[in-house]
Amino acid sequence: MHDDRRAPEGRRRDDRSPREGRDDRRGQQGERRGPRSQGGQDARGGQRAQGSRGQRDDRRPRRDEGRGGGDRRFRDDRGRGSQDGQGERGRGSRSEGPRGFDGQRSGRPGDDRGGRPQGKPGFGRGRDQAHGPRPEGDRHAPDSRERRDAPARGPQAADERAPRPEGDSPRRDDRGPRAGGDRERRGPRDADRRQAPPRRGRATEARGLALEAIHQLRERHAFAQDVIASTIDTSKIAREERAFATRLVLGVTSTRGTLDDVIDGCMDSPDDASPAVRDALALSAYEIIFLQKSPHAAVDQGVELVKSVAPRAGGLANAVLRRVVRAKESFPFGDPRTDLRAYARLHGFPAWLAERLIKDLGPQGAHDLMTASNEPAPVYVAVNAAKATDEEVVSILAAAHGQPEPVEVAGRRVEGCYCLASGLALLDGRVRRMLSQGLLLVSDATSQAVASLVVGEEEPASFLEIGAGRATKTILDQSCAQRRFGHQVSGYVTVDAHAFKTKLLRERAAQFGIEVEDALTGDGCDLGALVGERLFDRVFVDAPCTGLGTLRRHADIRWRLRPDTIAEQAALGARLLDSAAAHVAPGGTLAYATCTVTTEENAAVVEAFLASEQGAGFEIIPFARPDLGVELPFFSVALEPGGPDAHFLALLRRRS
Repeated sequence: MHDDRRAPEGRRRDDRSPREGRDDRRGQQGERRGPRSQGGQDARGGQRAQGSRGQRDDRRPRRDEGRGGGDRRFRDDRGRGSQDGQGERGRGSRSEGPRGFDGQRSGRPGDDRGGRPQGKPGFGRGRDQAHGPRPEGDRHAPDSRERRDAPARGPQAADERAPRPEGDSPRRDDRGPRAGGDRERRGPRDADRRQAPPRRGRATEARGLALEAIHQLRERHAFAQDVIASTIDTSKIAREERAFATRLVLGVTSTRGTLDDVIDGCMDSPDDASPAVRDALALSAYEIIFLQKSPHAAVDQGVELVKSVAPRAGGLANAVLRRVVRAKESFPFGDPRTDLRAYARLHGFPAWLAERLIKDLGPQGAHDLMTASNEPAPVYVAVNAAKATDEEVVSILAAAHGQPEPVEVAGRRVEGCYCLASGLALLDGRVRRMLSQGLLLVSDATSQAVASLVVGEEEPASFLEIGAGRATKTILDQSCAQRRFGHQVSGYVTVDAHAFKTKLLRERAAQFGIEVEDALTGDGCDLGALVGERLFDRVFVDAPCTGLGTLRRHADIRWRLRPDTIAEQAALGARLLDSAAAHVAPGGTLAYATCTVTTEENAAVVEAFLASEQGAGFEIIPFARPDLGVELPFFSVALEPGGPDAHFLALLRRRS
């Protein structure tokens, strides 16, 4: 993918520094630019001020040498590892932190190991405090199809502000939209301007679309996947450009707290830019900090994006982004091997969450999860055996250049599961028809493995699914039963707390040819009110959780999650497990699954249940790992780069 740019007509001297080398050719393929933007680039990667040769543009930010010049002085000379070989991978994949990280913070900010650069005092504005609404009690917190309230902001921490690199001092552009009041509610004074989509100007189409999506995320408090589906997926731009725009939206959403802190440190005041301008700055800062894009291309495109929403704020954007380029030299503003906040910043995570992951997973496990969470998720599909055979579906996927490959999870082949070379195959007309007709389902490989284990090897006469949501697991369960037993489970009952989800479940079940005896709406913690005293051979609790095993697919989770949400979700899972246990037939199976990685939500819930009076009649069904030659008490898959999502499953048998 590249940015096709016109070569400058001639080389003009800049009274400050010569123009830096050639344009970046590694950007999005097919992205077209208009005439070259006014001004060029100075030797440090920033864009020269607008105006004709020999004339000073008095409206651009004034020089402010010496303010915040410590970023070069405090650069971590030991480096942060090499790139992972893919041009659009997140910076998290470069960290060498966990190999030496001991959880201790560095002794002094600004020490010679990469401590806090000089300039603005501190780093950050309290985004390491968890924010956001409490997840709804009946489902996973990361469910990207579920609307939630606006995330609340916590107290601002003055000791984490990003450094201000030396150079031009960005100041408020009085002619552009001016922000004021609560930063989350800031916006242009003209309400019509807030509603209107940005003018893309000379920014590439992919970046313009990404900016529109980021605006909607902020203004509507929407979920990234929903907005991507309604903006980028429906656009007419090339497939590769859509893929790049999607990468930008998910990346900015995942790392927004860190990006905002960096931008804050590169401005005189965070209130110098409207929210729409900050969206554009965040997009370009993401390319600079996490995608390793050419500084020239990122600054140039960032200025064009800002001008598309605030035409007179180009000078502000130029100065801020030039500072971001220089701040990158000392990013993450500390030694990630010893400084927890620098380590979290390197991966674009809140510090409290990085600390919790290290506690639960160990340094290497936390490193793998955070690195993988900044990479694009692999694309897995499930063949719906209720409507199609593997052979006919795989042949179409291959013809669409999907290069389908069978998948193993935890040493076991997952029947009907295939990994595609990329998501571009899903845009092929033949594949889209299979999706719309219910022959094929996009679903993570570990989620498919969980469904296979829950259905089991012995045919159940009845099945109760709690927390059925939008029927994904329902489809996987019944497809597995069809494949394994030659027919679906006849007595399949679902429960969900929301009527709109139950309605959607019925619609999707019909689309995929899935049999559901009854779809109930009600509280899973009070199953007696829904199913009476009925007993089932299989009872499956698809428990609500923090969703930390699915961060690649649900970019919204990371900065909306609060520390106390973990305990809340664990308590809810325990109540659901207690309620479900009363409806398991003698000799039947009780399954408890999550898509998170914290011990508190997973093993601790199951162990507490087994130690209780309600769980006294149950025993663990161990999970055999043929690849390791061992039996484990629970099925648990870690999130690692290039692999499927992290899930947890406990299978319990009720003694007769």
